[in-house]
Amino acid sequence: MESMTGYAVARFCEGEDLLVLEAKSVNGKHLSLKTRLPGALSLYEQLISGLAKEAVSRGSLVITCREFSGFQGETTPPKVNRALAEGYLSALEELPAGVEKRLSAAELLRLPGVVKEGGSQLDEERLKTVLQQTTEQLLAGLLATRCEEGNRLWAQMLANLNQLKGELTELRQLASLVPQKIRETLNERIAELTTESLNSERLEQEIAHLATKADITEELDRLDGHLTAFAEVKDSPGRRLNFLCQEILRELNTCGSKATGTKITPLVLNMKVRLDQLREQAANLA
Repeated sequence: MESMTGYAVARFCEGEDLLVLEAKSVNGKHLSLKTRLPGALSLYEQLISGLAKEAVSRGSLVITCREFSGFQGETTPPKVNRALAEGYLSALEELPAGVEKRLSAAELLRLPGVVKEGGSQLDEERLKTVLQQTTEQLLAGLLATRCEEGNRLWAQMLANLNQLKGELTELRQLASLVPQKIRETLNERIAELTTESLNSERLEQEIAHLATKADITEELDRLDGHLTAFAEVKDSPGRRLNFLCQEILRELNTCGSKATGTKITPLVLNMKVRLDQLREQAANLA
């Protein structure tokens, strides 16, 4: 099982080259991905996003570059834009008479665009390779923590599920006593209202009618099926389990409404509380 909650850090350090990436994920209906990168890494946002989408299916995921330095290539010397410099000199000759047309070399080199400053450039090929490897390492670590949390959560859910199955067995036992409870209640009320005895056949018909209205056998059978299916869910567990929780709640509500005034009611309420716990836990699964 995989949870949507996870955290990981991946670090690359070699010589003067340093890259530290961090990933955090929390609950989300779909995959929501954000990257927080320095300007030098903005060109590789699609690379990081593509790897993340292949690895993570659901959740709100944020990938942040915590540290970045180095990855410099060869140093290039300053370069003169000769065409632009000649253009400045030609423009100087076109000035009106009487205007001094002398321009020193130092002054010319200071004009905008004449000199392209040298310096170290990013080693883009090396940076891309390291960034891909570090991102893959980051996502592997994230998935490991998500699976660890998911397995821990699933163990808790199975414990709750077993409790629900035990309560379902108790619910069946209580439901089997409902016709007798109806018979006793009717006899008590009749005794309170009249001293005359009623036709036994008519009384049995009334008991059968009320028992049918209060019968929850079909609901219990469906509950049993839903609980069994719950434990067998494997693919897209978050969405599937959420659907099963809705169906279980529907059956419990019907049981509670049909069995008003019996010992079934408080038991159903307890089962609904446990189901809420299951629903919250299922909401964190990917």
